[in-house]
Amino acid sequence: MSGGIVGRTCPNSVICRFLRCVASLSLVLTIGWVSTLPVQASQPPSSRALMVLAPDADANSIVEAIRQAGGEVTHVFPSAALIGQLPLDAQVPAGVNAVYRQAVDESSLSNLSGAARRAAQVWNALLSPQPAPDAMQSLAVPQAEIANDAMVPPLPELGALNTLTTNPTPAYAETSEYFIGRVAVGIVLLESDGSLDPSTEDWTEAERALVLSKITAALDWWAVREPNAHLTFVYDDGTAAPVATRYEPITRPFGHQNYWIADAMAKMGYTGFSIFDQVRAYDNALRKAYRTDWAFTIFVVDSSNDGDHLFFDGYFAYAYLGGPFMVLTSGNDGYGPENLDAVAAHEIGHVFLALDQYVSASQACTSRSGYLGAENQNSLYGNCASNVTSIMRGQVYPYRVGAVDPYARAQLGWRDSDGDRILDPADTTLSVANVAYVADAGRPNVLTFTGNVQGAPYPSSLRRSILINTIGRVQYRVAGGVWGEAQPADGRFDAYAETFTFTTPPLPGGDVAVDLRVVDTAGNELVQTIATAVVADPVDAILDTTLARMAERRSVGEPSRVAYIGQATSTASFIAGVYYRVDDAPWQPAAAADGAFDGPQESFTVTVDLNSLSSGLHQVQAYSVDGLGNVETSPASDILSVQQSTYTVFLPIVALGQ
Repeated sequence: MSGGIVGRTCPNSVICRFLRCVASLSLVLTIGWVSTLPVQASQPPSSRALMVLAPDADANSIVEAIRQAGGEVTHVFPSAALIGQLPLDAQVPAGVNAVYRQAVDESSLSNLSGAARRAAQVWNALLSPQPAPDAMQSLAVPQAEIANDAMVPPLPELGALNTLTTNPTPAYAETSEYFIGRVAVGIVLLESDGSLDPSTEDWTEAERALVLSKITAALDWWAVREPNAHLTFVYDDGTAAPVATRYEPITRPFGHQNYWIADAMAKMGYTGFSIFDQVRAYDNALRKAYRTDWAFTIFVVDSSNDGDHLFFDGYFAYAYLGGPFMVLTSGNDGYGPENLDAVAAHEIGHVFLALDQYVSASQACTSRSGYLGAENQNSLYGNCASNVTSIMRGQVYPYRVGAVDPYARAQLGWRDSDGDRILDPADTTLSVANVAYVADAGRPNVLTFTGNVQGAPYPSSLRRSILINTIGRVQYRVAGGVWGEAQPADGRFDAYAETFTFTTPPLPGGDVAVDLRVVDTAGNELVQTIATAVVADPVDAILDTTLARMAERRSVGEPSRVAYIGQATSTASFIAGVYYRVDDAPWQPAAAADGAFDGPQESFTVTVDLNSLSSGLHQVQAYSVDGLGNVETSPASDILSVQQSTYTVFLPIVALGQ
């Protein structure tokens, strides 16, 4: 294998080392391969935009507004700018000062603030067409060989923090378990101050701008590879102010990272027993401040004046599986600064648990990694099931053509087993529990419900099962009607488990089915009937009507009638009237027994002519109205069975109102 980004995994690390050793035969073969590469166009979709923010704008609110409008934000430069998809017909959210859909010209750049200007420079770089690698330049990339793994693994105490909790959200040391959702990216540039080592490197403004644009390009590359991952990167941009250190990192072996990382992190205010403690503290501070799901740090060492752009012992790019950080040199060994994006993209794959696939990494086909425990079946080390170009094999070519094999994708968590466009780690289950309701004291047909909803993680075969989804919306409906909004008990739906409450409008009396719909932030949905409520009718508590049928049996040829004596009662006023009907016939007034409806309790009579009815069952109903205008909603009812041949009326005799 000629050329490549390499890495070797130990229990907790991947190291990428490059040594200059290219066989002449490999050179000849590589020339023909590289020379056929197409030029990659990078014109953005018409909806892609740079949005410059007002100084006091709430970036999170703007991101949400863009999503509600059908867009997506990929890059967030806090308090400065956003880069993402803003539909052409969408209203520009409040807090956005300017929207650019083409490159920002020099005059406009000069009018922007420091952070916004750097974001605009990144935007311009993203719009620039990326040419295919030059053939001779590619030949200069050395053959990779693995070095002895000297990386210090995370302290066991930190790993234990992951297992001491039953909370299914990412724990302190779980900073990059799968490549989905919001990611905070800390960029730390090291600047030697000469106090211990001679200072041989000094960051220039152009170098710092190039580093930021290349890192952003690498992350953008990953976001484009899987839209269903909905990746958003929030930058803690240290390119504006490199961190001073007593050491000159590029002149030392990579193992001395324990000195210069510890020094830099301490100056940034993060202490701990190891550099992993310190960097994790920084990552978690970013995760909390920017409300992201994950976080990792990229240390970039200036090597512009170094002869080979390598650490003293030959390393120049490495990353830890699962984080918390990765390291790059600005000169980027034989790849050069112009290909720093390709190298960074490879290392970012490691941060999110993708394994190396080149021969010298010695990663077997059956090696498993990632939240989904996916095998490494595209490895060149062995006779694997797959043999396709992929970013995890190294080299610039896979980056330029956007190649990620299915096995690396699965190690990142990018698998959609059921085809619902929700990637498996985010395809979680929802449940409802502890549902209860009470009736309003003054309105027995108004019910207030409470209950709990929560998500459960997609199970992991290798890692602790966790989830990043939160409850996004809870709705209810009664008797199949229109959905209404439930409210979070704590004021906001923003956790994986929530208590909800809602109060229904006045409901009709009787048994009423109540449904709940729960949707989480990944789009998972649960619709479930949570109760069949027995609802008391408030009018029926005031008005009550009964029907008592008088038994009659008549001979053939004689008029056949059934007479009812009923009683209507109001506890709030006087009875103003009684109405009756047979089946679906129009309602008609019944006669008051004493000649007038004017008391709180009144008797009435109803007569039904059986000659007008067909054979079979017929329903007789009656309801009352009181002087306050209350109308009984559940009429009294009786069923008649009519046989025309004998004009016989069958009992039961009495039917009481409901």
